[in-house]
Amino acid sequence: MRSTIIAYHAVGYCSAREDPHGLFLSPETFAQQMDYLARRRIVVPLEAAIRGDTQTKRPAVAITFDDGYRNVLTVAAPILSSYGFEATVFVPTMWIAGRNGWMEQSSCDFHIMSEKELRDATENGIRIESHGHAHIDMSNSSYTEIHKDVQTSVERLAGIMGRRPRYLAYPWGRHSEAARRAVAEAGLEAAFSIDQPHQGVYAWDRVYIAPHDGPKTFTLKTSGHFLSWRRSRLGSSIAAATRSLRRQ
Repeated sequence: MRSTIIAYHAVGYCSAREDPHGLFLSPETFAQQMDYLARRRIVVPLEAAIRGDTQTKRPAVAITFDDGYRNVLTVAAPILSSYGFEATVFVPTMWIAGRNGWMEQSSCDFHIMSEKELRDATENGIRIESHGHAHIDMSNSSYTEIHKDVQTSVERLAGIMGRRPRYLAYPWGRHSEAARRAVAEAGLEAAFSIDQPHQGVYAWDRVYIAPHDGPKTFTLKTSGHFLSWRRSRLGSSIAAATRSLRRQ
């Protein structure tokens, strides 16, 4: 069984009306999930998850966050630290010290960490990696555009962190053959999608943890079996029915 890599975005308070993409988990929910991982799972660094050296009796889980929101440092990091958990944060470098500029405006806290805060995060067990530069959709962008975006991100993070990033998470969780090739040729070691089939080192699958996931869903999503179940006929049918109910 491969490790499960779970993906979050923000931890804080934000109403569903102001958070239509479901990016915010409340601090209480996040703390409950971390407590569950401490009791029932083995939390491992992202590097260990992709190396595959996580042979344990309990399912192994690696924790990641996309976008680099400041609340990951101020709210999530203390909770992670209380359990001794490491995590990886993927940051779009164009928006460092600014605000999420690729989605509709919201009153919720979508501020992204500053350069100093990114360095501070590493002292709290958080590894900083690339989320591209401008947060473009790499699934429908040209190779030239993707390569330039990734290279810009790599160079900016190297200047800020004093080391080149090793990994990239695709913005919007989607990729393409051109994106995978551009990431490889930029010298990165691995790249990650969300809820897409695993397609090798530059298309590792991750499981997204949504605000509406209850304890049973979180248990399934961190079991090591979720994505294979999700792609089964039964799982696909249940997912479609759930989406339909939420739209009503």
